[in-house]
Amino acid sequence: MSSDVKNKLSSLKERDVYSLGLFCLYKLIGTPEYSSVSELAYILDKKNLLNLCEYFGGQTITIPTMDELENLIYSLLLYQYVKIENMNYDEAVQLIGHKSKDLRAVKANYRKLLEVLRDYSFQVRSDIDGE
Repeated sequence: MSSDVKNKLSSLKERDVYSLGLFCLYKLIGTPEYSSVSELAYILDKKNLLNLCEYFGGQTITIPTMDELENLIYSLLLYQYVKIENMNYDEAVQLIGHKSKDLRAVKANYRKLLEVLRDYSFQVRSDIDGE
C-alpha cells in the first residue's frame, strides 16, 4: 500500500471509515439499492447504524418523505381532536387546516387511520436498550 493511501486512510474519522466500508460494499455487491447507504454513517451514530443493519439487514425499505410525515402528523392530530378530545370534525379541520400543505391528503389519511386504528391493539414497546 502506498504511503499516500496509508496516510489518507489513517486520517479518516470513524464515521468516514464506516461510510467507506459501506461504499465498498455497494461496489462489491453492485446492488443499486446500496448506492446511498454509505451516507447513513453520517446520519446515524455507530450504535444506531449497527442496530439498523441488525434489524433491517437484507431488506429493502422505503424511507418516507418529510411531506409524507407531515401529512401523517396532521392526520393523527385530526384523529386526536375528533376521536380522543371529541371535537367536531369541521372545527378540527379548521384548527389544523391553515398549517397543512395538503388538507385533502390529511383528510384521506384520517379516513384510513379510522380503519387502521379501530382494530389496532396498542402495546408499549421498550426500545433496543430496554427502556
